[in-house]
Parts: sequence; structure tokens; C-alpha cells
Amino acid sequence: MYFLSFEAHPKPTHPDYGEVDGAFAAAFVNESIAGAAEAVARAFIEEAGWDVGDLDISHVVELESFPPGDRSREQFQQALVDGIVVTFHQWPVGAPDNDKEGADGSAA
Repeated sequence: MYFLSFEAHPKPTHPDYGEVDGAFAAAFVNESIAGAAEAVARAFIEEAGWDVGDLDISHVVELESFPPGDRSREQFQQALVDGIVVTFHQWPVGAPDNDKEGADGSAA
């Protein structure tokens, strides 16, 4: 299982275009090869209506990395079933750079 994070921006066809400036897309991908995990994540994010930027984080994760009840553990387990789970941590248009990490909009 890989955990990957990308910066993404809504495409003009995205329903929140003009309101949401961008998001950090955090993905759990059930792949054993880094390149395959990145390709799956990029395709999923693009299909969800986002332009995907550079890869920020990519590393192997294990279930034991997350304590019981932790949201990331639940997402990891769901990715075992679905193959991928992506959470979009969004920030609105005009948000100061330091507020971007605090905004949260999720989708899987």
C-alpha cells in the first residue's frame, strides 16, 4: 500500500471551480509498485475533476502504522477493498497560504 499526496486545482468543469482554489489530494493506493500507485492516483484525481500537480509525498505504509480508530487506518482498510481512497483537503479562492493546511473537504 502506498500513501501519496499531490497538490491539485479544480478544472473549469469542476462544480466548485471559482470557489475552491486548490486541494492537497491525499491518496491510499493498493499497489506494490510506486510508479503504478502514482499512475492510479493521478488518474483517479483527474477523473474527479482536478488538475494534478507535482507529487509531494510517496511512501509505503502498513496497517500497523495507524492506531485503531485513526481515520487514516480506516482509509487504509477501505483502500484494501476499493483499491484507492482519496481525501481532498481544500482551500477557498483567496485563502492566505498559511490557511491552506487547515481547510478540509473530503471525498473518497
